[in-house]
Amino acid sequence: MLRTIGRIALLVTLLPAGAAAQDATAVIGNASKAMGADNLKSVTYSGSASTGNFGQSKSIAGPLAVTTITNYTRAIDLTVPASRATGTTMPPAIPGAPPPQPGTLNMNVAPANTAWTQQLEIWVTPWGFLKGASANNATSRSQRIGGKTYNVVTWMTPLKAPSGQAYRVNGYINDQNMIERVETWVGENLMGDMHVLATYTDWKDMGGAMAPVKIVQTRGGLVFFDVDVTAARLNPPDLATLAPAPAPPAGRAGGPGGPPPGGAPAMTVTAEKLGEGLYRLTTGAGSYDSLLVEFKDYVMMLEAGQPEARSVAYIAETKKLFPNKPLRYVWNSHPHADHTGGLPALVAEGVTIITHQNNKVFFEHALNTPRPLLNDTLAKNPKKVKIETVGEKKVYTDGTRTVEFRHIYPSPHSNGLTVAFIPKEKILFQADYTLPAPGQQANDHIKALQPALEKMNLDFEQYIPVHRGAAPQTKADVWKAVGK
Repeated sequence: MLRTIGRIALLVTLLPAGAAAQDATAVIGNASKAMGADNLKSVTYSGSASTGNFGQSKSIAGPLAVTTITNYTRAIDLTVPASRATGTTMPPAIPGAPPPQPGTLNMNVAPANTAWTQQLEIWVTPWGFLKGASANNATSRSQRIGGKTYNVVTWMTPLKAPSGQAYRVNGYINDQNMIERVETWVGENLMGDMHVLATYTDWKDMGGAMAPVKIVQTRGGLVFFDVDVTAARLNPPDLATLAPAPAPPAGRAGGPGGPPPGGAPAMTVTAEKLGEGLYRLTTGAGSYDSLLVEFKDYVMMLEAGQPEARSVAYIAETKKLFPNKPLRYVWNSHPHADHTGGLPALVAEGVTIITHQNNKVFFEHALNTPRPLLNDTLAKNPKKVKIETVGEKKVYTDGTRTVEFRHIYPSPHSNGLTVAFIPKEKILFQADYTLPAPGQQANDHIKALQPALEKMNLDFEQYIPVHRGAAPQTKADVWKAVGK
């Protein structure tokens, strides 16, 4: 079982009597003194912030659509350790959609949140970094980057990744003994050992507290979060008000994003025959469905399913249905996080991904990233990803079976989104073009899809969604949704 990172402050390991250990102790001490953090127990800072919709943007390679956060305040209690951030949020405007409405940010990280994805938010701050480095046998080395020389302090967390490895945290301390950046890595389903980098610039005295004016955090090279700091305090007397102890997440074993108690339920796959050599794989209500298409010499899977467990179950079902033919291709409708969860398992099988050309560089970067922190199928059986791209149209045929892929553009949802058309059974297979409920208006996605299909003159009758629907849908339903 993972041990909570909150125990870091209590796990002091004796340093070996060596120069590197002594150097690290001195470097940490000098930085603590310069930052006024010798007796630091807590810190708070405030200003304005913004966050990007990581994994769900229109252009998956960025820039990300940004939610602004005003009245941003963050308080960190290093004695617990715990963190709380509050503010007023304003999502980005979406063309054709109702005007965005303000919301409330209330982000808590506490010992109950065992996942490193949450805990790193404390330990990549300058103050959390020094606390962790002091308690965890840190080492130090000199490194020159961009013409500047840094003392790079490294420490390993007591918390272990799924692979059993400890997480590594590096802090880069400049010649003024200020922390300019902190980096770590976190296992991410699609992006492997994803690089997380927090940069801290323009340090200044904010009334007795040294703090950076600008904070930027990137994940996988994309700007994930940034803050313009206007005020900061060390050991604030009103910490209990700023960062009250949050209640543990109800009914969750692993905190936000963690699995439910007892682990994920087993995937039971049903194969529905739609035609000769054509099946829909589903796990029932709430499923991410896939289609299997049999060609003369191979099988093609349309959508990989998610999470990994569903993809693995679909691969097993494919081998059962077609024991004498290789699974050669998997089509990805678009690169959003909820449609890529199954891809690593397919890559581990040596399957080639079919996707729009706008997604190619992103997938190559993500799926070729080493994943020693992970313990999934691709980590156990590393393979280099193979990709074939779609422009506006691409057809796969062997003379008896044909599948067409069409790019839907412009689309407010993704610039790398395609649909699959199977002429023989007159099926259009699509993701996220969800038809409105009776009496409701079609969203901008459907309003973009219908004229594109009309222009392509695709002769389809069945309208099959990746997100399993409650009832069969047809072309007439699509046209009706937009008043045709």
